[in-house]
Amino acid sequence: MAAGRTERPFIEELPNLLNQRRLSLRALAREAGVTDAHLSRLLRGIGYRTKPSANLAHRIALALELSPDYFREYREAIVIEQVKKDPRLREELYDRLTKRKR
Repeated sequence: MAAGRTERPFIEELPNLLNQRRLSLRALAREAGVTDAHLSRLLRGIGYRTKPSANLAHRIALALELSPDYFREYREAIVIEQVKKDPRLREELYDRLTKRKR
């Protein structure tokens, strides 16, 4: 794992970051350009979202002055996007993950 990234889920990591920075959810939401109600529902697991979008994770990281790829949800979304775009990469990863030889 590269420095400046977390493996912890967004909903576990964000409360710790807020606490460390003595920052309110409302102030963070304002800085990231989202509503505090949306962030609150996400953290409480209320509604249709169980994890943040890549865009939201990216915006929250920047608002907290962290690396844009700090949250694993952002990195996962980037990987999935690239795998969907590149059939060769998809097949390579599939073979690697299933230990299949070409």
